[in-house]
Amino acid sequence: MEESKKKLSPEDASATPVSEAPLNAEFDAEKADEILREVSAEDNERQLNKVTSLIVNGFSLFISLFLIYTAVFGAFDALRQRSIYLLAAMTILFLVYPAFTKSKKNTVPWYDYLFSLGSFLACGYVFVNYVPILSRIGISNRTDQLVFVILTVLVLEGTRRLVSGALALVALVFLVYAYFGNYMPGMFRTRAGGIARMTDYMFMIPEGIFGSPLGTAATYVSLFVLFSQFLNECGMGDFSRDVALSLTGHKTGGPAKVAVVSSAAFGTISGAAAANVVGTGTFTIPLMKNVGYPPEFAGAVEACASTGGQLIPPVMGAACFIMAEYIGIPYSKVMLAGLIPGFLYYLSVFLTVDVRSKKLGLTGIPKDQLPKLKDAMRERGHLLIPFLAVVYMIIRQYTISRAALIGLILTVLLAPIKKSTRMSFKQMFNALVVSGRKTVSFGVSCACVGLIIGVVTLTNVGTVLGNAVLQLSQGNLFITLLLVMIMSIIMGMGMPTVAVYIVQAAVTAPVLMKLGIPMLTAHFFCFYFGIIACITPPVAVPSYAAAAIAGCNPGKCGWQAFKMAMPAFLVPFVFVYEPGMLLNGGGGSVLDVVLCIFTAIIGVYLVAIGMEGYLLRNLVKWKQIIALVGGLLCIVPEHITDLIGFIVLIYLYISEKSAIKKAAASAGGQGASAE
Repeated sequence: MEESKKKLSPEDASATPVSEAPLNAEFDAEKADEILREVSAEDNERQLNKVTSLIVNGFSLFISLFLIYTAVFGAFDALRQRSIYLLAAMTILFLVYPAFTKSKKNTVPWYDYLFSLGSFLACGYVFVNYVPILSRIGISNRTDQLVFVILTVLVLEGTRRLVSGALALVALVFLVYAYFGNYMPGMFRTRAGGIARMTDYMFMIPEGIFGSPLGTAATYVSLFVLFSQFLNECGMGDFSRDVALSLTGHKTGGPAKVAVVSSAAFGTISGAAAANVVGTGTFTIPLMKNVGYPPEFAGAVEACASTGGQLIPPVMGAACFIMAEYIGIPYSKVMLAGLIPGFLYYLSVFLTVDVRSKKLGLTGIPKDQLPKLKDAMRERGHLLIPFLAVVYMIIRQYTISRAALIGLILTVLLAPIKKSTRMSFKQMFNALVVSGRKTVSFGVSCACVGLIIGVVTLTNVGTVLGNAVLQLSQGNLFITLLLVMIMSIIMGMGMPTVAVYIVQAAVTAPVLMKLGIPMLTAHFFCFYFGIIACITPPVAVPSYAAAAIAGCNPGKCGWQAFKMAMPAFLVPFVFVYEPGMLLNGGGGSVLDVVLCIFTAIIGVYLVAIGMEGYLLRNLVKWKQIIALVGGLLCIVPEHITDLIGFIVLIYLYISEKSAIKKAAASAGGQGASAE
């Protein structure tokens, strides 16, 4: 491994001319895999022997083929569909992923074989006894209760080792509350719990473990993972990178803008932030360092850019699919709602990069060293057809499964057109296996959050917590939004976006709706800050991955990313006060929406100026403060505050321009006097 590190480390890349390493050589794949294993439990896999590897690959292939089969011929009944999917996912989980990061990677301990077998038997029990279970109408027997306890323990352990220890702990606290709720004081007291009652509600019917989150993962979310994997196998990532280079590489601070654009494009087919960082960052971070960006800032740019991929249609991460299912609206509306917030998020990062680039005096890459757009389109442009077909079908409100299936079929049919995108049968087989394995984390996390939702609805604790938030904010909308933001960020430190969104959807989204916020807007607010939480220190996995590539301190990189994302914190407040920005008919005329977008752009630009302290030249402190205040005023839904923000920007620009001219004239006069 040490030898592989010497092939092209970030430090080496930063010392290599742009025309040589970064543009014409790939970052060492072994190094990228090592980074992912260090920062992402999902990529910290064991080295399996032949027999165990055959079992794992068999179940992984089964998941992919099962998803394709049910997309073509129709899904099974809910409990059967979800139980057979969870059976395969959990069986893989305990064979592939060690209990701890420092556990031996070259062997599977006896207890993990036992856990894997227990998962197989527990989920198999539900699949085989599907009819008797439903016929008992939610009344469990001792066997049901034993299987529920075993499966719950396995789901919590699987979540802890693969997804998030924090999520497993939160789920455990909720379960303990459901069991001992009748002993709780005051408003938190609930009906007597007990295993029998919990089993009746969270195991015997498609709720709890087998609730709608798992149903979403067992159908179209995992199908989109499969679609994304095939696109990547064809070279969609390379295509995104080449297009980004051709469009922005020659601009001021070009490599950083390439990172933003390519990560946004890559995010359209992948909703995993850490994987996005490695997918694009192993190229863009060395390129940024090469033109003079500090390592911490280079890593922060990539972390922010990759995190926002969950906001970009059509994939948008698993949380958006669950949102559509949870609130009962077509996914096309959720996808449409993501357009403007996603645009504003990336614009805020892009503007911050632009301001920092000018502050550092960084230039772009010479055009003759960059790929040409027409060459990129000629070589891989046909890969856009499956992507556009999926978007079209979702907008026309075809089922999500059908859209993903058509996209997958078109990818397979169109890939052979060019040699650069052609896949061998071995590559297609590997794509099926890898896709099946990638869905494991979705399965176990959705089963775990299903337990949380089950407890919330069983005990009504969501209403209790929501009322507590209302009491704390005294019904003030802005304070309530701040509290929800803080809760989302705290929970998101170590928990995946899916888990953060679902907990907030059960607890705080109803509170926002009570204050008059439209349902989709309330849920999207929770979802957005669940994403932002990914890059909020001290736990910021995308920043850790970026720091590993950049060769810098993860803490410094994390705080840089947090600072860079500050303008993006304004975006959710803007669309709450102007729901029409989500394009869901939430109110407001077209003119109001356009004006709101315009003022939002001014707001994020002013905050970027204030945070970086630069506009044409370095700003004095009081002008930085004015810029920040002007940016914040732009989120207030009043024309007068918008006008003040606009005036602040004009004033800062004119005053700085005038100061530069005076300084130039003064320097010229002194030069003439000297002569």
